[in-house]
Amino acid sequence: MDNGSHDLRSFLARMNDFGNGACVGYDLCMKACPVVDADVPIYELNAAADDPATMTDRVRQFVIDCVQCGRCTDACPTGAPRDHMMLQARANMPDRPRQYDRYARLKGGLGLQSWTTELVQSAFTLYASGGVDQRVRPHLDKKTFEQNDTLMYFGCYAFSHTGSPGVTLDLAEEMGIDYEVIGGLRTCCGWPQYLSGDLERAEELLLGLGEQIEQVQPKVVVSGCAECVAAVQVLARRSGGAYESISTVEWLRRNQDKLQMDPDEAPITFHDSCHLTRKMNKGHVARELMDGVFELNEIEQSGRDGQCCGYYGFGISEDKTRDLRRLRLDQAKATGAGRMAVECVTCQESYEREHGEGDVQIVELQKLVLESVRRAKTRTTAEEAASEGAASEEAASEGAAP
Repeated sequence: MDNGSHDLRSFLARMNDFGNGACVGYDLCMKACPVVDADVPIYELNAAADDPATMTDRVRQFVIDCVQCGRCTDACPTGAPRDHMMLQARANMPDRPRQYDRYARLKGGLGLQSWTTELVQSAFTLYASGGVDQRVRPHLDKKTFEQNDTLMYFGCYAFSHTGSPGVTLDLAEEMGIDYEVIGGLRTCCGWPQYLSGDLERAEELLLGLGEQIEQVQPKVVVSGCAECVAAVQVLARRSGGAYESISTVEWLRRNQDKLQMDPDEAPITFHDSCHLTRKMNKGHVARELMDGVFELNEIEQSGRDGQCCGYYGFGISEDKTRDLRRLRLDQAKATGAGRMAVECVTCQESYEREHGEGDVQIVELQKLVLESVRRAKTRTTAEEAASEGAASEEAASEGAAP
């Protein structure tokens, strides 16, 4: 894979140069930010992104508070990529918080890590694999792959307590779609490291994943983590478009004709992933999948105006990210729906941290789809049994007639 000058650090530097040149100082980005300190002027942020030596204490705190929701970039009238400029500042920040390293310490292959980390990774995989779907277990951190048109990329979330990978594979089997799997701690895409500003580590992990994907030679790579989708999209562009990177929801939408779903009249609401809806402009895909099947009560601030789950605050300014989650859960409850569907496993995990009694249930949209498919199968089976029973009764009645 030709990397050249297209590595993540060079990319951020180019985005920062463009953004600082485009910025006209309207401060609309600051007004859109859900965690902003109103005392931070835009010129201080621009200066810190250019030269970390100029970073003031208030700018440093603002860079730490950033959750990478992308609302700032959406608000900019000149198209300055403010979210990338914030990452540039985070990458060059003096005395980066240790929480960034702690968060991602176990993820990824050997590379920059020590033999002790490899030992801990192996121990964790052995311990945690018992809770992993039995179909996923053989794929954890394997080194050789079969070629397949469809690649399920579960990465680190292969171990998620949500059981998300198992739901994806259930749906693949319902649709009769064959697949290969990449998953495990050593298959991390590097996007968490990228969002923390650890660009060299992120680049190393990303390239390692790219080598694994090249073994499979897929046409499409499917993931239920929005950040994984973003990372693999970078690899897809670097490969010259040899494959696509799409979310599980988009994969289901493309194959919806293979699924018979039973409509559910119970209202649900929906939380848009920042990466999928705002940064990739894919918010319509989930709504098309839900149309005619689920009764959708749109949440306040939906679509591109949606609020962030705060997952990539890395738990540092937890009070602020807790407020973001609490706001969203209250908005979901106000819709009158009993469940809030999400399209990204990290969103589900984030909201579960703040979930309390009386809040709506947090559930992956793909799981709702699977439930709908299974209801339809049960209904069809019952109807067929009833039809056969009626036919048998009719035949018996005719045989008994004089």
